[in-house]
Amino acid sequence: MKKNILIAVFTFFLALIILAGGFLLGINFSQAKDYLVDFINPASSAAKQDAASASSGNSGSQAIKSIEQTIKYILANAITRKTEKELADAAIEAMLASLEDRYADYFPAEEYSRIIESYSGTMSGIGVVVTADEEGQILIINVIESTPAFEKGLVEGDIIAAVDGTEIKDMALDQVVALIKGPEGTDVIITVFRPSDNKRIDFTITRRRFYVPNFYATVIEDSILYIQYVDFQESGAKKLEEKLKAIIASNGPGAVKGIIIDLRNNLGGTLDDAVQFCDLFLDSGIIVSVRGRSNNADKYEEFKAGRGGYTDLPLAVIINGYSASAAELAAGALKDLGRAVLIGEKSFGKGTVQILNELPDGSGIKYTTARYYLPSGITIDGTGIKPDIEIVLTPEDTEDTQFNRAVEEIKNMINK
Repeated sequence: MKKNILIAVFTFFLALIILAGGFLLGINFSQAKDYLVDFINPASSAAKQDAASASSGNSGSQAIKSIEQTIKYILANAITRKTEKELADAAIEAMLASLEDRYADYFPAEEYSRIIESYSGTMSGIGVVVTADEEGQILIINVIESTPAFEKGLVEGDIIAAVDGTEIKDMALDQVVALIKGPEGTDVIITVFRPSDNKRIDFTITRRRFYVPNFYATVIEDSILYIQYVDFQESGAKKLEEKLKAIIASNGPGAVKGIIIDLRNNLGGTLDDAVQFCDLFLDSGIIVSVRGRSNNADKYEEFKAGRGGYTDLPLAVIINGYSASAAELAAGALKDLGRAVLIGEKSFGKGTVQILNELPDGSGIKYTTARYYLPSGITIDGTGIKPDIEIVLTPEDTEDTQFNRAVEEIKNMINK
């Protein structure tokens, strides 16, 4: 398959803005409901926490009163004037900083609302996938075809330098995402640094609404089914299963002899979907285990495979350095259980679970609540997954060597 065709495949169904490292992983536990309660019903969670504080004695309530009193003293007497909201925000940010959790963040109400909205399949935005690179720069890793960003000329590899004139250096990725998003029909000025031209370029882009599917599936040469899974979202695997049944029904028995799953640039998503995705290709084994805390109790959950419908077909999975979180979970589980050969580059290395809490004023916080473990019992947090066949794809390559090797491996497995 020619490179230009593959590029179209890789960009067509990419999400508008996906937060780095699988921001949603851990929010949607169908089997571990306690992990869900804070996201679905913050008031209920707050009540539980208040009850827990009361049962643990008076020290907790005294500590809260000390914080409240500190705010009152500063408001009344400090020579540096601050509003109550500014002081409360500072207190929350300090508490999150004390966790020494690199994924912990505080979002003002408007930013939090935009972040939550960005998880729907239909969204208003410009049409780019971004992540933070090793230097903390906000890098565009994909531009969706036929979106405002694509039409204006943003390209993969552009580094976002400013949004509406606000320099975003040292700004959290989630905050940059919130700045870029906005109501349909409004303009946003994106300033990028383009390394190939060695200059900054301003783009005025009008946001608009569009639907973003999370996968692409088609039969390519020699009865090989190619699946590009963009991100793990609610009911994504169920929709994929329906698509696979339709493909097989329309092409007849024997139409699919092997499968290539492309998880490159997949930055994560929900745990439930990652488990259900793996379950399509497995018939036994523990897919993932999760250890963490919720509502003042330690939690441990195992997610086991059922009887999948595509367990006998040879399977290859392609990953790269932007395969993160739920994508790493899926790739690692399929590798550990001997189900797939992994091809490409070492993955990102995020094996932790975050949760979102909405606060009474509409603002929100994110922090780590758990760590997940692959079937082998290891965590890939900070290390990533090393592929069985390592192939580095460079900008100078005129062919997608990772994809080509996956096709070669599947053909070999089919012909055995």
